[in-house]
Amino acid sequence: MKRLVFFTSIRKGVHYRLFHEASFPWHEVVEIVLASKCLRKKGVRYVIETRSTYVLLALEGTTLKVINAKRT
Repeated sequence: MKRLVFFTSIRKGVHYRLFHEASFPWHEVVEIVLASKCLRKKGVRYVIETRSTYVLLALEGTTLKVINAKRT
């Protein structure tokens, strides 16, 4: 059974801003999050993995925070 993740906003995390924003633009991250059907839970965080991208997310209340985003 798949679980749904409900969120009302997507925000940049501090780690993403400092280390990943320059190499992985924000508009691409939002596009991947909204189009993804392969959200996987990893502890208290969520992961979206495709052949070419890796996005690590955390759900805080109704806000989805992007912690890490990189190309593989």
